Amino acid sequence: MDLYRTKPAILGRLEPILARLDRAGVSPDALTLAAVPVGIAGGACLLLSPTAPVLLLVVPLVAAARLLLNLLDGALARRTGRTHPRGELYNELGDRLADIALLAPVAFLPGAQRETVLLGVVGAVFASLAGLAPRAAGGERLYRGILSKPGRMALLSAFAVGAFILGPEAWWPFGPLLLVGTALTAAERIAVAIRRTP
Repeated sequence: MDLYRTKPAILGRLEPILARLDRAGVSPDALTLAAVPVGIAGGACLLLSPTAPVLLLVVPLVAAARLLLNLLDGALARRTGRTHPRGELYNELGDRLADIALLAPVAFLPGAQRETVLLGVVGAVFASLAGLAPRAAGGERLYRGILSKPGRMALLSAFAVGAFILGPEAWWPFGPLLLVGTALTAAERIAVAIRRTP
């Protein structure tokens, strides 16, 4: 399963936004780095949600904003010819930080299984590394997997809305699903990488 297959179609619809960003002189690196404070803001909403449950409804918006920024930064860099190695470094480090900022706070919410959530966060980071490793071996970056970044954000968003409607007990399955999903994603990427690497 590769949720990134929809990326070209989505970028086509975002062309007007890319054109405006280009005209405004917005830096692709600024979009890349913006995902980190967006992730931190989402994590803060989660941590504050036990006393202000309405903040759970902000989490899907934050998750969508993170994905949108991730789509726009690379597309803008290619459009303007401003691709450079440091931009890729920002992208990969920013992605890991945003993942941790958005997912780890769930471990400290009432109803959540702390240990499995934190192991799932480790699994998400490892799955990302499993996608990066083939490039280090001379192959291509792998994005596939049921809990690639879009899948993780969809899972978090669904549970945030569920917790708002049903209460804190709705968080209980989140950790096991995150852990199993990221483990399967890592395993799929490793298997594909081994098959494709001479």
